[in-house]
Amino acid sequence: MKYIVSLFRKNYVLILFSPIILNAVLNFLNPNSFNNFLQTKNLVLFISFTLGSFFYFYLSRMIKTFLKLDSFSLSLSMFLVSFFVFESLFLFITKNLSFDTSIAIVSTIWFSVILFKRKNYLEIFKLTSIYIIWRFFNHFFLNTLKDLSNYVELNSDVPAQWIGIVEMIYNKNYFYAFENNLIEGQGLLPSYIQALMLKIGFGLENFTFIPVTINLLLFFSILLIVDLPLNLNNKVVLIITFVFLILNNNWLKYLMINSLMIEGIVSFLFGVFLYNLKDNLYSKKFSSLLFFLFFGSLTLTKNFVSLLSIGAVVICLLFLKKNKYVLLGPGVYALYLIYQKIYLPNIQNVAYTSEIDFKDLFFDFIFLRDLNLSNISNIFKHFTTDIPSTYLIFLFLIFNIFNFLVKNKFEFTQTFIFVFVVVNFLLVNLLYVSYWRNVEYESSYRYIMNCFHLIFISTGLSISNFVNRK
Repeated sequence: MKYIVSLFRKNYVLILFSPIILNAVLNFLNPNSFNNFLQTKNLVLFISFTLGSFFYFYLSRMIKTFLKLDSFSLSLSMFLVSFFVFESLFLFITKNLSFDTSIAIVSTIWFSVILFKRKNYLEIFKLTSIYIIWRFFNHFFLNTLKDLSNYVELNSDVPAQWIGIVEMIYNKNYFYAFENNLIEGQGLLPSYIQALMLKIGFGLENFTFIPVTINLLLFFSILLIVDLPLNLNNKVVLIITFVFLILNNNWLKYLMINSLMIEGIVSFLFGVFLYNLKDNLYSKKFSSLLFFLFFGSLTLTKNFVSLLSIGAVVICLLFLKKNKYVLLGPGVYALYLIYQKIYLPNIQNVAYTSEIDFKDLFFDFIFLRDLNLSNISNIFKHFTTDIPSTYLIFLFLIFNIFNFLVKNKFEFTQTFIFVFVVVNFLLVNLLYVSYWRNVEYESSYRYIMNCFHLIFISTGLSISNFVNRK
């Protein structure tokens, strides 16, 4: 018995995640999968993805050192979000600038600060060399990389709205998309980053959807796992599990890393900033100032995450005596509301709420009237058709609850993540039993997966905490 317990303790992550890994391996053993990978187009995509990953890794490492951070993923997230924050702060100026000009300004600021503050010319040379090689490769194989002959669009929302929004940002500027938003009240941070990643990787004059730019979100997610306080073996198992979980499910792959759907970027950023929240609440470094300024921009992502981000910002204000920088949390959203009042005074502040009578909705819940409670069951049945993801959430719930009950210790980050994931799930159900009573419930999967990265890293951490408990 002691041997079995010892064996489990040494390999607990691998044992618990083995069903997900084995399921993917069995699917990938199909000879056609290997033959497809060896096709010239797929090899070109893989090389571009690898070069892009090296570039973003070296970039995140350089920013991590410069800002004295303990996180690759947070360093990268700050870099990406900084462009949007710049636009949000100076919209009265950038509204007259092209997207290219705004990107050039922020890039120059980053480069100049790192160059003069770090003065590590060898690292800068490496980063610049990798970037040039990556851009040259993308330019040389552009026709192959943008070929969509075998690409399948799995959701009608992309051609109906998301492509148009990114195209407006890329071809014009952020202000143009702000004024002509195809979804009234929709935050534009995710779409802005999609346009930014295309500009960084390809620098095309006009927008063209190139999947490999979005595929890099898979590497960004790996960086988040690398940041976790786990031993190397467990990190490797988590990375393999995450990659297999994504690649083994066409819909999840499409949603997270292979389309202009915004769930992948939203889930990644939400996961990174919430995971790093505690460290920055108790820090008075300059990086903490940037953290809360950038963290506040998550209020301009997607409905439930935006609402949860507002809640998190409000909670952070309770720590004002410990860190005055939390005052910057509401900054981006406050400016968004001000600019909206100035330039678009007659539109709604929040997407998809123009027809909601909140007073009537409140009394629906109080008196349990006009509610379609059967949709809770429908959502559950639909989600559980994805067995690997269902198994992941089962582990998430079991080990988090066990840690709370057995250890009777509510660690800040784990508790914060657990509460936010559960609240997000409750909000999804409330939406579908009340206002969206007669709307197709299949899209509920997308709203739940807004917290996918939080669920995954929390599961890994909670398993580690439970197994290693004293």
